[in-house]
Parts: sequence; C-alpha cells; structure tokens
Amino acid sequence: MTKWYNVAFLAVCALVLTVLLKAPPVKTVRTPDDATHATPKVFAPCPECHMPGADGPQMRPDHISREATLKRDHVKCYMCHKPFLK
Repeated sequence: MTKWYNVAFLAVCALVLTVLLKAPPVKTVRTPDDATHATPKVFAPCPECHMPGADGPQMRPDHISREATLKRDHVKCYMCHKPFLK
C-alpha cells in the first residue's frame, strides 16, 4: 500500500511541475525604477498620469469603465504591475 502512495505522490509532483513549466511568460508591464514609482502601494496618483489624455503611458481600455474612470477591480495597480528587479 505504501508503494502506491509513493507512486501517487510522484505523479502529483510531476503534474505540478509540468503545469508550472508550461505556464505562459509574464507579459504585464513593470513599473519604472524611478522616484515617481518608488512606493508602488501608493496607487491613488496613477490615474493622473495614465488615464487617456494624460502625459504618461496610457492604460489599456479594459482598465477603464464606461464613465471614463478606473474600474473598481483595477485600482490596486501594484497587484499586477510589479517593480523592476534590481
């Protein structure tokens, strides 16, 4: 019986490893390494620069609601947009 537990454990480990190796690469844009983006958890000023019509790189259209505001599920920018690794 112990032999089957070991075989099942190895099969699960192989499955997890296969899924992790087949995962797609990260495509989300990272935040720049500058003073403006030094504190990524302070995301309230992000729309000032990144909404349509502003000077910074524009947000994707799926981040913006019909009322031209940031969608509620996109307000914490740092959850997806990680800082550059140093």
